[in-house]
Amino acid sequence: MLPYILSKRESFPKSAREFLPIIPLGIFNVTITNGSSFTALKVVPAGLATVIAYTQPIWVFVFAIFILKETMNSLKVLGTVLGFLGIAAVFLPGVQISQAYFGGEVLLIFSSLSWGIGAILFKAKVRTESLYMVNFLMLLFGGAPLLTASLLTENIASIRWTPIFAIALFEVGVLSQAIGWTLWLFLIRKVGASKTSSSLFLIPMVTLAVGAVFLHETLSGLEVIGASAVVAGTYFVSKSK
Repeated sequence: MLPYILSKRESFPKSAREFLPIIPLGIFNVTITNGSSFTALKVVPAGLATVIAYTQPIWVFVFAIFILKETMNSLKVLGTVLGFLGIAAVFLPGVQISQAYFGGEVLLIFSSLSWGIGAILFKAKVRTESLYMVNFLMLLFGGAPLLTASLLTENIASIRWTPIFAIALFEVGVLSQAIGWTLWLFLIRKVGASKTSSSLFLIPMVTLAVGAVFLHETLSGLEVIGASAVVAGTYFVSKSK
């Protein structure tokens, strides 16, 4: 993102009031959220991890009521509950719950909670006008601890620069972090924390749709019901005041 910021001559935050909130924003949104979730995925099945990870909109919904003073109404409550139940209906069946997953489950809850705190922190405290600058500094401050931990604990020489690895690196670094986070921050600022977070329920549904259309995967009745609940829940939240 740095070349883009320099080319656009984006200005760095000029005061401590603008600069300081971005540091904890990076810690919550990047260091804790990514570090905890990636570590947990080593031991927790993907289906169970998806359900736990997508408790984030619930955390945001609660925090937004008490911290941001967003209004609570029946549509928001119904939409949030429907969305989460839809995710659970799609991904939980067939998952075997084991005590061996406990540590990973705690990390995933911690990750989801941290992501929710980050959304509220941005909405409440970050005043920097340029979202590109906010995202750049957030990724810088949040990524530095992860990079340090990787250099100390991982064997960098073991990395194999295959085409698949390069594509994955581009997806995570550019599409997800640089572009995705900028859009995420924009929506939180313009639409609100709880409404934006509720849209996260749709992400796994897109995966189901892509699998059905392009990979010709067959959806079960429960998956169709769960996906319908997610879409309905997201719609209800989007229509709430």
